[in-house]
This record gives sequence, C-alpha cells and structure tokens, in this order.
Amino acid sequence: MEANQLSAIPETMLITLWAKATETENGGKLIHDEKAVEMIRKIDYDFSKFKKAAMSQVGCCVRASLIDQETLEFLKNHPDAVVIQLGAGIDARYQRLGCPQVGHWYDLDLKEAIDLRKQYLGETEKNTYLSLSMFDYQWVDTVKASGKPILIIIEGVLMYFEPNDVKAFFMELCNRLDGATVLMDMLAYMLVKQERKHDALKKMEKAAKFKWSELHTRDMEAWHTKLHLAKEYFMSDHEQGRFPLWARLMYKIPYFYTHMNQRIVRLEIK
Repeated sequence: MEANQLSAIPETMLITLWAKATETENGGKLIHDEKAVEMIRKIDYDFSKFKKAAMSQVGCCVRASLIDQETLEFLKNHPDAVVIQLGAGIDARYQRLGCPQVGHWYDLDLKEAIDLRKQYLGETEKNTYLSLSMFDYQWVDTVKASGKPILIIIEGVLMYFEPNDVKAFFMELCNRLDGATVLMDMLAYMLVKQERKHDALKKMEKAAKFKWSELHTRDMEAWHTKLHLAKEYFMSDHEQGRFPLWARLMYKIPYFYTHMNQRIVRLEIK
C-alpha cells in the first residue's frame, strides 16, 4: 500500500513518523527511533512538504518522549501489565522501548493503518495488532481478560473527534473498567478549529480537523467519579530550547502558556 492512499486521519501518522525520523537522523536528543528512520525510507510519500514544520517536529518528539518516560515508569512498577496503544498508526513505541517483556502489548488502529503497520512492523508473541475502531469496545474485554494492570496510550488521536464523542469514550471506559491508567496528549486549546494554521497539517491536501481540547484538564474529572487527573506536563517546559525564539517568548506569558501549550496527561480510572 502506498501511503498517499490513506485517508486524512491515518495520514496524520506520517507527520509523527517524519518528526521522529528527522530527530534521529539529525542526532537530536529528544528521541531516538531507528524504526522510524527505516520506515520513512520505504514509504512512498513526499515527506519534504513538512521540512519547514519546525514546531511540529519538536513538539511530536517531546510528546512521544514524555509518553515513553511515563510508560517506562508504569512498567517498572507493573512489569506484567497489559498495554494497549489506541490509534497506534505506525508508531514503533514497543520497539523504541526495547520490546519490554510485559504481560502483552496491543496496538490498535483502523484496518488501513494496521495493514500498513504490518508491512513495516511485524507482530511478535508479546506485541499483536487489533484492527478496530477505538470506539469498538470489544478491545476493553481483551485487555481485561488477563486481570493484570492496564495501561492505555492515546497519542495524537483524541483531538480529531467531537467533544461529545471524547466524553462518551471516557465514560464508557469508566463504566467498563474497574481500574486503568491512561496516558494521552491534550491539544493546545487555541488550536481547536485552527488546523489550517498548523505548520504541518496545512501541507496536507485532506487535512484532518482539530475538534477537541479542554482548557483545564481537571475539568474531565467531572465526567465520571472514577476519572482522576494524576499528572500533567506542559510541553513548553520540556522542549530543551528547540522551539523558535518567538514561541519561547510567547510561552512566558501566562495566557499563552495555558492556552497555546500542548499537554501530556496521566489519568487514573479507579
């Protein structure tokens, strides 16, 4: 399958692939992902269109690095956990983290993304793929079956869904799960409906739309009594001086720090 045959939402996974491959090839310190480098050389797609998307390149790598760190911390405390990455695309997190010997690691996405994933990232005994929508909740029964601690990773996905759909999704998780940890990113609040101003998405012919964010992550706790905010990172605190000067100055203003900052969030369902 050629990458340019993908629909708008799966095509966005190529932005993050490009960002991590670029960081690795340039010897950057934010993230190291040899699989991303391998894949970008094999996929038939014009990645050069993103070469000026500096903010996205750094942001994607900071986001992935922070989620990697939180994942490793979780697995240190729960080595037998079941991990599921929703909307996994062709992200090589399992490989990037050294193929941890977890209870099991599932990567879930729509069929066209999983088909592409199988071409470049083979399944293993511990890491298998689910060709499903994240809203097809049979995956919940799959991860519950072992009775082990559950980690749910959702990166670069939720911002493309309507607010009511995101809320309903978390309510379903709370109703179906007795306990789980969720690692996710939160789109900068001011970017909702502003995808055409995004430095990478605006380069795509079929740009996906930014539909959801929360200004205050803790407001999600009101959705269900079992949903709790455990930790939150503001990404501008972790960019290591790589954002353009104008952006670093902007983030020093409290309003823009809260409204224009992407976040990494750890939620607990309990």
